[in-house]
Amino acid sequence: MTEILPASPVIEPFVPSRQRELWGHPIGLWVLTLTEGWVGFSLYGMQAILALYLTDHLLQPDHSGHVFGLAPLEAFVSALYAPVGPRALAGAITGLFLALIYATPLLGGFLADRVLGQTKTILFGAVLMTVGHFLLSFDWSFVLALGFLLAGLGMAGGLRAQVGALYALGDRRRSDAYQIYMMGLQVAVIVSPILCASLAQIEWHWGFLAAGVGMLIGLVVYLFGRRWLPASDLTVHLKPHDANISKRTRPALTSQEKKTVWLLLALVPVMAVGAVPNSEIFDGYLLWGREHFQLRLLGHEMPVSDLISLDGFISTLCAVAVLWFWKAYSRRRQDLSEITKVALGTFIGAFGPLLLALGSWISPGLHQVSLLWGLAFHIVNDIGFSMSYAIGMALFSRAAPVSVNTILVACFSLHLFLSNLLIGKLATLLGRISDVSFWLLHSGAALLAAVILGFCALRFRELLAPEKETPPPAL
Repeated sequence: MTEILPASPVIEPFVPSRQRELWGHPIGLWVLTLTEGWVGFSLYGMQAILALYLTDHLLQPDHSGHVFGLAPLEAFVSALYAPVGPRALAGAITGLFLALIYATPLLGGFLADRVLGQTKTILFGAVLMTVGHFLLSFDWSFVLALGFLLAGLGMAGGLRAQVGALYALGDRRRSDAYQIYMMGLQVAVIVSPILCASLAQIEWHWGFLAAGVGMLIGLVVYLFGRRWLPASDLTVHLKPHDANISKRTRPALTSQEKKTVWLLLALVPVMAVGAVPNSEIFDGYLLWGREHFQLRLLGHEMPVSDLISLDGFISTLCAVAVLWFWKAYSRRRQDLSEITKVALGTFIGAFGPLLLALGSWISPGLHQVSLLWGLAFHIVNDIGFSMSYAIGMALFSRAAPVSVNTILVACFSLHLFLSNLLIGKLATLLGRISDVSFWLLHSGAALLAAVILGFCALRFRELLAPEKETPPPAL
């Protein structure tokens, strides 16, 4: 709880008075999980075919001249990344789009906290995303569609903050809630790439249309589940005897809270470097895998985008295993802090690209790398990412002061913005450096980040791992 002066309103995490529980958690968690699952269905289905669509279709001379706004986009990406050839340009555009996905929630966080409230902001965002997905069904509106999607994703980013708002600050279920919430995304990743890629093989735009239908379902789910969610028009909650104080009044941050805010912001670029191996999956990994993996399974040619579904399946199993492991661990020993778990997850994930480097070294030819190396990569990467991402969200939600909680949870997504900017550049190195060096760059980056996070876990525990809420002062 935020430390306040006697004349300031008492800030409390929102817990709906009429909230009932289902399977040990508020019903609102399941509404948000289902909503995010459909959002993930639309987003990951689209991402699974985006780089391939650009390479094989949109950036080809027969089509690129008919796309509204493509020339300015190409000019900007060329200035930013200096890509050489259509494949590099496709990787750069994909990396930039994936990066901006995680930057725009800052705008959504501001609108949710200061202007519209969380629910209205998320609803507007969901509508924009739905329109954007359907616009992707046409070549000419590709750039316009990306703009709608980015604006909508930014406004819908408040879903994560609403998860944290369902629990009191000291409620240990908060970390488990974020793990459950992320499972909605992971299940979507299993289904949507297979479905969207299969439709895209018939006609590219059918794949994007399927993603749009999924987003429309998510919008409907959120509309019908609003009554179980935190109030959308209050960003701070006042005690009855402070009802005369404006609901927009916010207490000044204490000295300790300011240190926490700066520390959380400093962790963003560190976590960005640590997330590089996982972020590459939707970009350079697909382009590299299509050329180097043996993509025949049971005698049939396997679309490279099916690796995204494989990753979704593995990541779901890993998320369940990680959730079970930490529950079992806490019953026998003192539970580790969230920052410690994030550092361990980043360290584990750093070994995933090493496996791809080893596979590339043993089988350097085209279509020679066994899919077993890819399977091993996904297992190691997903164990690490299951610990670092969902628990990282819980870390920011718990440690961030309540008065700026939504904005700082949105800032957590900035690490994926920076990470995808990095992989957008790394993807342009495909074919220009050796495959072994390409993957060693990813592994080395993550190992460096793990060391820094481990240091922070030891040095700044009192800021990043608050044990209990601070009681309000007597008035």
